[in-house]
Amino acid sequence: MTHNIDRNISYEIKSRNQKQSSTIEMASFIINREVNEKLWTANVPFFFPSYFLDNMPSFQLGMINATADIINSLSRRIDSPIVDKKESSSLKNAATLLKYDGKIWMFSPENRFTPVPSANTQYRKARKELISFNKSLNNDEIIFYRRPEDLAFILKKININLQKSVNMIDSQIREENTSWFDFKADNIFYYNQGKAYAYYLLLQALGHDYKDTLIEKNVYILWTKEQKALEEAAKIDSLYIRNGELNSLTAPNHLLYLAYYMEKAQNINKDIISALKKNKG
Repeated sequence: MTHNIDRNISYEIKSRNQKQSSTIEMASFIINREVNEKLWTANVPFFFPSYFLDNMPSFQLGMINATADIINSLSRRIDSPIVDKKESSSLKNAATLLKYDGKIWMFSPENRFTPVPSANTQYRKARKELISFNKSLNNDEIIFYRRPEDLAFILKKININLQKSVNMIDSQIREENTSWFDFKADNIFYYNQGKAYAYYLLLQALGHDYKDTLIEKNVYILWTKEQKALEEAAKIDSLYIRNGELNSLTAPNHLLYLAYYMEKAQNINKDIISALKKNKG
C-alpha cells in the first residue's frame, strides 16, 4: 500500500504571473507530493512495515537530490545576480534545508541518543521558504533576472550531477555485472532514475522560465531533445532490475539503459551551454 514510485510526466506548466518562477513552484510541488501527499519512506523507523522497502526510498532520495541541486544553483546566482540581493535569504535557506540527510527520522546519525529534526520537517520548511520566495517575486520585493549566463551556470551544475550518476552506474556495472545476484543494482537504479525524473520536471519548468532566452539563442529544439532523453530515462520500468553481463543474449542491463539516456541528456546540455555563452552576432 505504501510502495508508490510515481513517474507521472503529464504535469503541465500553467500560465502564471511572469514575475514568479515556475522552477520554484515545481520544486515546491515535488516536495509536497513526496513528503505530504505520500509517505516519505527513506527515514521510516523499524516498526513501520514500509521500513523494508528499498526501491521507493531510493527513488525519493534521488528526486530530492536533483531538486536540491537546482535550488542550490539558483541560490548561488543571487550575487551574479539571478535575483536582487534584497530579501533573498529564503532561497538560500531552502537550498540548505534540502541538503539535509533524507534518512534521518528522529536521532542524529552520529549519536543515536541525540534528538534532531526529521528529514520530513526540514523539507517542509524548505517548501515554505520556496513559497515565500515566489511571493516576494510576485510582490516585486525581488526581481528574477532571466540571463543566459545564469541558465548556463544552472545547466553546468546539472551536468556535474548527471556525471556523478553515470559514474555511479558505470562502477556498479563494472564490478557486479558478472555476479549471479546484484542486490544493490535496484537501489542504484531507482536513486538515479529519481534524479532523472525530477530533472525532467524541473527542466520543464526551467524552460518555461527561460523560454524567451531559449528561443533567442536558438536552442529550443535542443531543449526539447534533452527533455525527451530524461523522459525516456524516467519511463524505464521493470518488475525486476537486472545488471546483466554486457554480452548476454538473455539478461538485460537496466542500469546501462538508464546511463545511456542520462549521458545523452548531459551531452545535449553541453551544446545548449555553449550556445548560451555565445554573444549575439
